[in-house]
Amino acid sequence: MSELSELIKINRNIERQNDEIIRLLKRIAGEENEGEMTISYVAPKQFTPPEMSFAFDDESEVGEVHFIEENNVFRLSIKNNETSINNLTGSRDACNFAEQELIANESIKLNRAIGPATVILNSEQSMNLPETLKVCYEIKAKRVFIPWFSMTQLIGAPETLMAVMKLDFYKNEEQLIEKVFNKGD
Repeated sequence: MSELSELIKINRNIERQNDEIIRLLKRIAGEENEGEMTISYVAPKQFTPPEMSFAFDDESEVGEVHFIEENNVFRLSIKNNETSINNLTGSRDACNFAEQELIANESIKLNRAIGPATVILNSEQSMNLPETLKVCYEIKAKRVFIPWFSMTQLIGAPETLMAVMKLDFYKNEEQLIEKVFNKGD
């Protein structure tokens, strides 16, 4: 009980200090009356994705994969054994695209495109999943492949998110290949 009493005492001291700080701030601001204090809440600035000049409108080609890195949309293409990466919405270069290159190579090997409006994310690209999914929504992605460990970032996400896009979670590269190309179905 002595710990609880100590915490209550500390809390009361903090309350008194806060009241004194508020009183002094009012004096500095020129508010002489000590009437009721109004507290206004300013919501943190919400992320607004940049105006996207790219939106999915047709099927992807064999050897082509889309991904998002730091709110930029990229298209990785492999043609004649040459990998090219185009930033479709900005000017920065992609840094981490090993999984996307793996999927593009598998697409060529199977001679199958990955499907319309599909985005593949790796673990680094899904570190800030809410922002990345906003970009996916902006470009009208229909299906997004996300590493399994990122699922916890969706706790509390609106249910409509799942209705707008199909989110597929994968545990490793092998499972990613299976899911993308519907192997085993």
